[in-house]
Amino acid sequence: MPGLEYCGCVTISCSLRHARLRVSDDRPWPNTPKRLSHMTHTSHIPQRRQFGSSLRAALVAAAVSAGALFVVGAGEVSALEPLSTNALAAEVSHSANLALVEYDLFLDHGEAVHYRNYARYRAQTARLAATELGYSDDAMANAWASTPITHQRAVLAAMTQVGVPYRRNTSAEGVGFDCSGLTTYAWAEPGVTLFRQSGSQISEATRLDRSTARAGDLVHYPGHIMIYLGVDDAIIHSVQTGRTVELDTISARRSSSVNFGDPST
Repeated sequence: MPGLEYCGCVTISCSLRHARLRVSDDRPWPNTPKRLSHMTHTSHIPQRRQFGSSLRAALVAAAVSAGALFVVGAGEVSALEPLSTNALAAEVSHSANLALVEYDLFLDHGEAVHYRNYARYRAQTARLAATELGYSDDAMANAWASTPITHQRAVLAAMTQVGVPYRRNTSAEGVGFDCSGLTTYAWAEPGVTLFRQSGSQISEATRLDRSTARAGDLVHYPGHIMIYLGVDDAIIHSVQTGRTVELDTISARRSSSVNFGDPST
């Protein structure tokens, strides 16, 4: 899948929240970064909602009904040849949602089984992403496992929106995103609020060398911002008008000149 050149998005609207999340309570989130906001209003930071037993059962049933596709560790899945754009969009977004459901349950109940399930779905999502992009599935899974939990959650939140249309000046779950809308939405998952403009997002992030960039970090060139997937030039971004949120690679023209930044510090 060749890298492409993209949009010059500027502003976003506040993001909607996942149907899977729980109603807010008064407990602080574990491991929430100190720097939560550059904005006056933080209403678009994820709120936690209680999952009913019937919805949890439905999620489990959906995973089971998907068959071998949703069995982690069933062998190598990366063909090392890229698939067509969004070939695995439904599988990627579903798997990422399951991962975040399990992490929410882990936060609620503190039971190790939910964290183990989260780790399995995280690895599964990474392997599906690697398969579509033609990367090593082990390399992608390891990159996601070794990045901080804040970064993991940001990556997975972005993955839940694969296939959602590009929409200028928008950050609305399941409806549309521009480039900075997607990064803002993704980083709201672990509680980090970003500026509205892509250039401000990267300027406020801690600047990184490519060699130290991790999955979840921001990748920027003037007019466009993306989320790094931790392996080579792999990224996820909302592309441009007429396109969608997509897994992709940094274009060859931009690869040596993009900037990387960590928005969590």
